[in-house]
Amino acid sequence: MEKTSNNGPAGQSNPQLVFTLILASFVTSFASSSLNVSIKVIGEEFHVPTATLGWLVTAFTICSVALILPLGRLGDLSSRRSILNVGIGLFSLSSAALVFAPSLGVMIGLRVCQGLGSAAMLATNQAIMVDAFPVEVRGRMLGISTSAVYFGLALGPIIGGFVTEHFGWRYVFALMAVLGGVSFVLAFGRLPANSSHVETNRLASNLDIVGILLFMTSVSTLSWGTNSLSSGNLAYIAITYGVLALGCFAWWQGKAQSPLLKPGLFQGGHGFAFANLSVFLNHSATMSITYLTSIYLQQAKGFGSDQAGLVLVTAPLVQAVFSIMAGRLSDKFSPFRLASIGCVFCTASLVAFSFISTQSGLLQIILSLVLNGIGFGFFGSPMTNAVMGLVDRSDVGTASAFMGTMRNLGQITSMSVITIVASMKLSNQALSQVSPTDLSAMMRLCYLVFTVICLLSLVASLQAKANPSDSDYVEKP
Repeated sequence: MEKTSNNGPAGQSNPQLVFTLILASFVTSFASSSLNVSIKVIGEEFHVPTATLGWLVTAFTICSVALILPLGRLGDLSSRRSILNVGIGLFSLSSAALVFAPSLGVMIGLRVCQGLGSAAMLATNQAIMVDAFPVEVRGRMLGISTSAVYFGLALGPIIGGFVTEHFGWRYVFALMAVLGGVSFVLAFGRLPANSSHVETNRLASNLDIVGILLFMTSVSTLSWGTNSLSSGNLAYIAITYGVLALGCFAWWQGKAQSPLLKPGLFQGGHGFAFANLSVFLNHSATMSITYLTSIYLQQAKGFGSDQAGLVLVTAPLVQAVFSIMAGRLSDKFSPFRLASIGCVFCTASLVAFSFISTQSGLLQIILSLVLNGIGFGFFGSPMTNAVMGLVDRSDVGTASAFMGTMRNLGQITSMSVITIVASMKLSNQALSQVSPTDLSAMMRLCYLVFTVICLLSLVASLQAKANPSDSDYVEKP
């Protein structure tokens, strides 16, 4: 694999920049994982069924998936650092407001605001890093950034579980607000400007407003409909409308003078499309493992939220270690091949999880989490490095945001599988009323579906590896 040299900004000589971007990565993942161990307690306080409780996760994700691509494009055209600062500020304020939420409905609304802030952060964080570092160390830096994400995932269950158990779930959101506030102070005035952007007076003409509206409409209605299939005809109407809007978006991108998502990214001999398809499928298959395992440990095994957090820390810690190693390797070897290895381990972990029952020992659960950690470690940073090497530097924000969209769509799909299976297997029972046997049966069916999806991710990853060939993999100027 040959990569051309690119003398980008000397970001590696700015430790403040590195620390700021890593902390921003840590905050979003910490917020996600720390909430997982609080789900059961929140459900018991507000007396809501299992399927409804999942909207605490889904509402956040739907907002992110609808906005991350438009914000990524806006960052490419204007100022990524401004969008990142606004995102951190909004995330922090909404986290503080969640401390005082009086009902689940209010919580879901504030989670939408959190999702908007998270979308701004996810749309710009990695793009700033890619733009600030030369290609020779890009994989290493992405590996470190990805490792920070996984450390956030690792510490989230431990700290979140401890805080929930001893102080209450509201203090988890207070902690998110504090971390977000610290990130905002550190980020303000310390981020570099884009290496290229359009003039302010030309911004409106370069922003695809029609494409943005079509994209947001299509993915939000599709996401809502997919997660509301138990609602009946309204959900199917939303899905149909979303598909039609997505078709209109694709048609418009071929006509727009400055499209939101350039059709050229998907044309030619490179594997941009297959790489992102693999990302979508991989996250569809694996993103609900923590959610399901947290509920299983507390409901079927009788663990407290703090004890569940100590078990759940296994996968993110393994991910953090392997993502650093895989990031370094992706600077020297085919990142597509490394990502395919990750898919194999992810599939193996899902197979292992499908055999877990009420009689399973803790060692079996931990080993399954280790397999998942290795898989994610090998998949995440190499695939990101591969995609970033297939686009022009001026488009890294859009490319990074599109990958983020695929990740979030995958998470929505993953939660949709759980919602559908839970509705079939558990009806409208409250989480606290579900027997361990019924819960285990529901989980086994979910994991079997996820295994099939992960195998499809492996196929897509292998196709991306072959297109282009390793010798054609050249860094864009």
